[in-house]
Amino acid sequence: MNMFGNLGKMGEMIKQARAMKDAMSKIRCEGEAGGVRVAVSGEMNILEVRIPPDMNGAKAEGLVKEAANKALRSAQMEAAKRMQGMGGFPGM
Repeated sequence: MNMFGNLGKMGEMIKQARAMKDAMSKIRCEGEAGGVRVAVSGEMNILEVRIPPDMNGAKAEGLVKEAANKALRSAQMEAAKRMQGMGGFPGM
């Protein structure tokens, strides 16, 4: 068995992984709850949180959580769609 036989496939997998990471970083999804807005990236990082200035802290806490969860679910769905479009990794 040639241990170097799969190097070409490995190179292609690395190339696809980089392309996927780049595509995920470009995704931006928002969630909204009661006037609170949260934006996240396809890499599941919070990009922005907007809370109305007249909202009290106790109310904002629950709404931030709800808006963040909506945004994260949206980003997960978008990421899954894009990954399907990329066709996965060769040999898998």
